[in-house]
Amino acid sequence: MNFLFKLFRFIFYIVLLINSTLCYDPAQRVYHNSVIINDRLLILGGTKINEIQSSELFYLDLSQSFDNKNLSWNLIREGDLPIYTYSSTSIVSLDNSTIFLIGGFMVNKDTLVYDSSNLVYTYNYFTSEWTTPSITGDDVSFRQQITGVIDDSGTIYIFGGIGNTLTERNSNEMNTLDTSKMAWKILTITNNLPPVSNDYSASILSNGIIVYFGGQSNGTLLKMKNIKLYDTKKDEWSHMVATGIDVDSRFLFASVLTPDGYIIIFGGCTVNLTSVSPNLAMLDTNKSPYEWSIPSSSKVNSLPSIYGHAANLYYNYAIITFGYNLENRIYNSKVYLYDITNNTLVTQFNPPLSFSPSPNPILNSTSTPSPDSPKFLKPLLIGLGTGIGVIILICIGIFIYLKKFKKVESPVLKIAGNN
Repeated sequence: MNFLFKLFRFIFYIVLLINSTLCYDPAQRVYHNSVIINDRLLILGGTKINEIQSSELFYLDLSQSFDNKNLSWNLIREGDLPIYTYSSTSIVSLDNSTIFLIGGFMVNKDTLVYDSSNLVYTYNYFTSEWTTPSITGDDVSFRQQITGVIDDSGTIYIFGGIGNTLTERNSNEMNTLDTSKMAWKILTITNNLPPVSNDYSASILSNGIIVYFGGQSNGTLLKMKNIKLYDTKKDEWSHMVATGIDVDSRFLFASVLTPDGYIIIFGGCTVNLTSVSPNLAMLDTNKSPYEWSIPSSSKVNSLPSIYGHAANLYYNYAIITFGYNLENRIYNSKVYLYDITNNTLVTQFNPPLSFSPSPNPILNSTSTPSPDSPKFLKPLLIGLGTGIGVIILICIGIFIYLKKFKKVESPVLKIAGNN
């Protein structure tokens, strides 16, 4: 039994060493970005507790079931962002090969000072490499607190935002980035221009209409029923007043667009960083005018008041990550799961039974790389989860069985005897 104790202690120390090396426990954060590529939810940047900046790139594996209270995060060892950034926007290319990181509050990792030298960084998903692309075209001003969308031709649309210095005004410009030609363009539109806006929701519908609402304009919150619509086919602005329930004005909230045309919003706050109501609502874009409502089933086990989080849609799950919890006054480490099929918060995530590469989270298309394409050629740090404990128990059980029934002499004791 003394040997068994020593063996267990040895394995215990080895497990501690492995876990300290391999398991990744990300710090809570706000104002980060998140995208989905090939069934992985990737988290980029953000601000940690005490405003500590983050450059890690890590992900949650969506091909495996998990409970939202027991998450196995995975760190991409060579995927660190080239700069610290928050309140930026990240968009995935149509072929799911590249992440475009645009704008935000960027800080040089060496000097720790504000750095607006590059408006765009790109990340190659298959080689885990960040680059600074060469972009031609118009001279687009640096912006923060923006949300970008990409259309079915590969053009990224960036609207509004906050200027990066006191001399640069806040914006209501519409800028486009052609990802095939890598060229910026400032669209010169004069009719029906919306107000200066930032921290809004942006969703592109299947008909090419970009739906904007919420956020703030020069420090004043915009009404959630005042919808701004941009037609990417005609390059025209129009406006709509939505019907339905009253939804508190807010910013720093998150939203997802469902395949059947509903935009679901989660959380948000006032300019004084206080709670808003409701914490969850949906905008039906199938009606004209659009209509706000609250799913009755969502009131059970409802979402807490949070802001500065992110949300992504993966099949029937809206996945809400991190942020700040106004009810507990703490940075949120939880991942919330909202099932759009029955409009309820759930705790268990289960991938589709017929598993296939996930659709583009923005366009809901099936454009994905070839099945033979590599996934992360660089090594990953994989969280071990509870599997290690099971392996240890099995090993100990086998050893006890051999000792008790097979009378196998311990190799360690035998070697000691030979000495």
